[in-house]
Amino acid sequence: MAIEATTYEPKGTRAGRLGRVYYGWYVLFGMVIALLVAEGATFGSFGAYVQPLERQFGWSRAEVSLGFSVVVGTVGLLAPIIGRLIDVVGPRRLMLIGAPLAMLSMALLAFMTQLWQWYAYLALNAAALGLIAYMPAQALAVRWFDRQRAVAVSVIGASVWLGQLIMLPLTQTIISRLGWGDAFLWSGFMVLGAYAVAFVLVRDRPGPDSGTESQRPRQTQTTAVSNEISGVTPRVAIRTPLFWALVLGLMLFYFVVFGWLSQAVPIYQSLDYSDATAALIVSLTAGGAVVWILTAGGQLERFRRPERAAALCTVCICGSMAVLWASGGTTWGVAVQVVLYVLGFAAAPSLEALMISRGFGLAHFATIMGTAFTFQTMAIMFSPWVAGRIYDASGSYDGALVMYAICAGASCVVFLVASRIRQPLATRLSER
Repeated sequence: MAIEATTYEPKGTRAGRLGRVYYGWYVLFGMVIALLVAEGATFGSFGAYVQPLERQFGWSRAEVSLGFSVVVGTVGLLAPIIGRLIDVVGPRRLMLIGAPLAMLSMALLAFMTQLWQWYAYLALNAAALGLIAYMPAQALAVRWFDRQRAVAVSVIGASVWLGQLIMLPLTQTIISRLGWGDAFLWSGFMVLGAYAVAFVLVRDRPGPDSGTESQRPRQTQTTAVSNEISGVTPRVAIRTPLFWALVLGLMLFYFVVFGWLSQAVPIYQSLDYSDATAALIVSLTAGGAVVWILTAGGQLERFRRPERAAALCTVCICGSMAVLWASGGTTWGVAVQVVLYVLGFAAAPSLEALMISRGFGLAHFATIMGTAFTFQTMAIMFSPWVAGRIYDASGSYDGALVMYAICAGASCVVFLVASRIRQPLATRLSER
């Protein structure tokens, strides 16, 4: 069932006073600032806390890594609810709840003393960020942009990796000089400040005074928004083969990406790189991802089926894991691995948004994305824990690298199959 477009501009908007610049770019800028700090200080910096917590409390690598699984599991369980809130309440209002809650959770983490607190406070932090970070940002990008949607979602994706580039070395420095507790406290203050900036700029939907994307006439813009906001319902979506193909492909894909995100610093440390060098390599990887997605991300729009682009990405990730395993962590091996990994993982957030929005439309975009992520969580949440267990048992991450390479290859096959399945939105529009 299609849903009619409704556009409004909240009271106090500044859009009318911002000249001819399309207001969507201001919304995008606000979310870039927010994601840069929030994602960088949490997901992007997780690996920096692994060894300090092991030394402080005597926890095993698997026990610490399970905290990352708790984060992903929490977001996965809450994702359909969060998605529905984004579609109904709007991302801006959710910031008033999520940002203070994120600050509180980081303050609690700074003073934890027990393993159960590590898990509980991380779960609270994950719930808070679920309300204000990745899913709301993607929803805003696809709502505000039509002709330049691939560029918009690429900018959102780049902000995630830019956050790791900036926040991981900063977090590592704070931990080295002040300790892991102070690092959590400072991160909390920075997240709260970033979302104060975002709240001023973000508007939930385009309104009559928002300007026109790429200077299109307003009538064309309104028509485009009206057409684009159509879409299938979540109930219809989960009954389609495409939904389950995307879920399986993304499960395997994110099993590797999230696992690597949590273990990259410890993996390089296990290969005899210093703490600072390991953090630098991960930061350079994130920096490369930013450059790649900003320069080439707009080209994703050229793929009629973004699933094919996702398949190419998984091939690169498979190769990166295989090269690092085969080289034994030599300098040349790490260099090649970083390049391949950048080519593979940088476009992940952008491709997910494109596959879901093109396949199912925008009317229930956040709800469908949240539902898909719930199923993905079943695989993702165990990835860091399994890698940690492999390391604890063997003293090496070789088994984990092989596991990641196999999963990336399987994801490639699934995405190629998905690219041949008819999109439900295209079917619905052709029946009108």
